[in-house]
Amino acid sequence: MKSMNGNMFSENKNVQKILDFAAKKGFAVDDRFPAEREFAKELGISRNALREALKILQTLGVIEVRSNSGVYLQESDFRMLEKDASVWLMIHKKEIFEILTVREALDLCAIDLIPESMYPEIRNQLKATIEKARGSVVRNQALMEHDLEFHNIIRKASGNEIILNICTVFTGTIYDERRALFMNESRVEKSLQEHNRIANAFGSGDVNEIKLAYTAHLASTRQSIENT
Repeated sequence: MKSMNGNMFSENKNVQKILDFAAKKGFAVDDRFPAEREFAKELGISRNALREALKILQTLGVIEVRSNSGVYLQESDFRMLEKDASVWLMIHKKEIFEILTVREALDLCAIDLIPESMYPEIRNQLKATIEKARGSVVRNQALMEHDLEFHNIIRKASGNEIILNICTVFTGTIYDERRALFMNESRVEKSLQEHNRIANAFGSGDVNEIKLAYTAHLASTRQSIENT
């Protein structure tokens, strides 16, 4: 959560590297991981990146950090991570809400910067990415990629690279928020419907209608997080 990496999947990839390492080595509960310097080198990541990934696994109860002793495996069934994403979401609600507030302000600014002449093309691009997501077999992963692609179409159209880069960084910090939400099939469909309303709003040519559809989408997202 504290890592401000623009790659939305970076933390998850590092977590997966740790889990892959444990699986490859045949780790059982209470087996000890290598010391930090050695482990980071083994995984090919920085020590800071390793610490962030270990924090996620510690929060989810997969590992235990014992003072003056090391890091030990506590959960060998890694499938439990899929159902425990909601635990992470619950713990970080305040931070997620703060990030969403900043994102909303920046995205509304991006909408203001888009020339009206671009609205029809943006609508078409948004509709295309929605249809692509609906036709996907790998639901969770594809929907997270769709979410970033959808919002980045709008940000890129503003012509402001700073807004695009900042929002991409913010989106990368709340990977688990979307992972938890998109495990809920009703939220998946609701999100796609809200994206469709935003696309249709661009088709209306009315900037106020676009903003209303966008703010309604984020309000719905906040409500879903609150109810998790």
